[in-house]
Amino acid sequence: MRTALPTLIASMAALLHLSSSTGVAAGAAPVELPEMTRTRLANGLTVFVVPRKVPEVELRLVIRAGAVNDPAGQEGLASLTASLLSRGAGARSAERLAGDIASAGASMATRADLEQITVTCSVPRPQLESGLDLLRDLVVSPTFAPEEFERARAAALDSIAARQRVPEVVADLALGPFLFGDGPLAHPVMGHEESVRRLARDSVVAFHARHMRPDNALLAVVGDVDPRTLVGVLGRTFAGWSGSAARRLEAKSAASQAGGRALLIVDMPEASRTQIRLACVGVARNHPDRYPIQVANAILGAAFTARRAREARAGGPPASSSSRFTTWRHTGAFDIQSFTGHETIRPTVDTVLADVRRLRDQGPTAEELARARQAVAAQFALGLQTPAELSARILDVEFYGLEPDYLRGFPARIEAVTMEDVRRALKSYFCDDDLRILLVSDAEVARPQLEGLGPIEVRDAE
Repeated sequence: MRTALPTLIASMAALLHLSSSTGVAAGAAPVELPEMTRTRLANGLTVFVVPRKVPEVELRLVIRAGAVNDPAGQEGLASLTASLLSRGAGARSAERLAGDIASAGASMATRADLEQITVTCSVPRPQLESGLDLLRDLVVSPTFAPEEFERARAAALDSIAARQRVPEVVADLALGPFLFGDGPLAHPVMGHEESVRRLARDSVVAFHARHMRPDNALLAVVGDVDPRTLVGVLGRTFAGWSGSAARRLEAKSAASQAGGRALLIVDMPEASRTQIRLACVGVARNHPDRYPIQVANAILGAAFTARRAREARAGGPPASSSSRFTTWRHTGAFDIQSFTGHETIRPTVDTVLADVRRLRDQGPTAEELARARQAVAAQFALGLQTPAELSARILDVEFYGLEPDYLRGFPARIEAVTMEDVRRALKSYFCDDDLRILLVSDAEVARPQLEGLGPIEVRDAE
């Protein structure tokens, strides 16, 4: 689960319609949420409980460790560890565990992203204690059976091989090291073929022992529960989980990015169209300008959508563009994703850059600003509707060090974004000069079109 700010490009019109039809307007009122209880158990586990009258209880446990904690040469270790949590735990074999989950009417999932391992469980209210027992076993006492380790590693290798045939995925995976060098944010969460082949079961056991500790974890519970009673149940359920996590490795800064542009072509002649990524180092999730950045990005997305409509009417090159700010605890990335035919690469890149420059230099109109604020607020409100979404956002506040009233106060903070704020964000964080331009394409066709944009490197697709 990499953590990203909402991308509004494709859904701007729908969001604006929804916000007006439902009465959701930026800054109109705080987000209405049930009261939340925050407790730290005796073993160090931090727990958030949100009562809500729904038939199922949502449990979400986050470990503050992910791919950034993979040792050098063992890229993919966090991902493999996460995948093995549900393949046997406590006294339950993989088969019995799957049967017990089904018997409880529960659904469970595990995953790793760059900075987190997440375990989720949705369970009917009458089966809550069974769901808690299952969650505890997965997190506290996975067995990492040798045969399951081999199956999980083989599945990971199959996934790695499959993604190397998809140009869109190849572009996204190549962007990390192009932007961040050899830093902890650079490698794919799933790892590389050679690193995953080298992984041993002992490494998984050691990763779990080092990082999956109660004082390194956060748990959110959303459902029809009494907080006081539930905290007592949680204390008993997790009483045997103890220990202090090792000091966390954090991606505190990005690799230094030299001024000027650099271009990388990943040579993939069989690709039917060219994938384009334009990127620069961004900001952390709790950056003071995150609200103006979100509004500015919504405006840029609307500009891309309008421009593509104009070009389609004029018979311009077929292409699609969107932008996003991906944010982590200490840094982030701004990138624009686009694709086009092999023969129209340069016009597409030039047009995208011209749109960014135009918005930076001229700024948006007052109407564009108002619509963007409304759309961002509406999208945020929609993202709190289900227990699963709400539990994730609650843990985001703690994990990223956001304002304690972040969820309730979001609409007002978006409404407070001024034209001056947006202009500052556009000039400060939306890059067009100090830029990394990455393409997955037929290098023989692409390279001549890119001359003059900056130094060009060509690599074979892995």
